[in-house]
Amino acid sequence: MFRAVFAILASLTSIYAIVCVVRIILTWIPRATFHPATKFLARICDPFLDLFHGIRWMRLGSLDFSPAIALCLLGAISTIFSHLANSQTIRLGLILGLLLQTVWSVVASVLSFLILLLVIRLIMILVSRSSFSNNPIIYQLDQCIGTIVTAISHTFTGSRQITYKTGLIISIVTLIVLNFIGQLLFSILINILANLPL
Repeated sequence: MFRAVFAILASLTSIYAIVCVVRIILTWIPRATFHPATKFLARICDPFLDLFHGIRWMRLGSLDFSPAIALCLLGAISTIFSHLANSQTIRLGLILGLLLQTVWSVVASVLSFLILLLVIRLIMILVSRSSFSNNPIIYQLDQCIGTIVTAISHTFTGSRQITYKTGLIISIVTLIVLNFIGQLLFSILINILANLPL
């Protein structure tokens, strides 16, 4: 009975996470907002997703990464339920390890997305041979990533003037290195916590 309850809870949490992903994707489609299925999904998912919506450090210009926290938390909860269903015991170290893994999942997702945006913008510059464009999409992209590129590149170059392309390259390399080091450190910490006898 114990295993069945937690197995059902793990499955329901995973299904709810998938439903939340569908809801998030539908917010990107303006015409889908008024469809009855979208309104139904909004009633189911928005109360949970809105809990994370106001986190200021998860906003980058017009981009909101707060749904990543919500989805990673659902993943951690589902993993805890699955573990309880399989072993019927749970240790404090395992819970702490899962929470730390959730934190790293959010950070790694944001870093990966930023790296992708920076690479896309760098490719645009290399293809068009100009840093800026009158295109509103490129303008919006530059608004989102500009402060990050400036902050990272000024860390290494000080007040010395550099091109936007050089700033992008410095930022991409820095974020890739941070992602690699973070993955290594978090893996070590998660393994230590998960193996605690508590």
